[in-house]
Amino acid sequence: MARATERPPKIESEADDLIEIDTNDGWHDVEGEALDTSTTQVLTLAHRVAAKFPHLSKRYQSYAGPAVIVSGALIALAGVAVARRMRRGQKPEEILEQITPEEIEAAAGATSSRNAVVRMVKRVAERRSKNAASSDNAPEA
Repeated sequence: MARATERPPKIESEADDLIEIDTNDGWHDVEGEALDTSTTQVLTLAHRVAAKFPHLSKRYQSYAGPAVIVSGALIALAGVAVARRMRRGQKPEEILEQITPEEIEAAAGATSSRNAVVRMVKRVAERRSKNAASSDNAPEA
């Protein structure tokens, strides 16, 4: 049986270059772009929303070794639901007070059903343009 290849150990200077710690807000940026303020606000609120519903947290648990953590899927769904409300102009306190578990779980479905409608409209438009082009090129009898 073949052994998995081992990663070479990182040199201490390389590890220091990869991690930037911003002590102001506690976010750690590892080889990525810094989050803008609106994204940070949505993510912070999404974590607060997930903490508001412990039964959702139990349903979306992930196991990282011996530790149990909330799955990224729940945070992503909560983030989508929060971002939609913020786009409508609601304040963070209002969102935290009014959001429901059903809205969080439906966040993924609403996006995919909307995309399906957009794809359908594009297909209809393409068919119409093809039909119009073929009728223009057809010889008249």
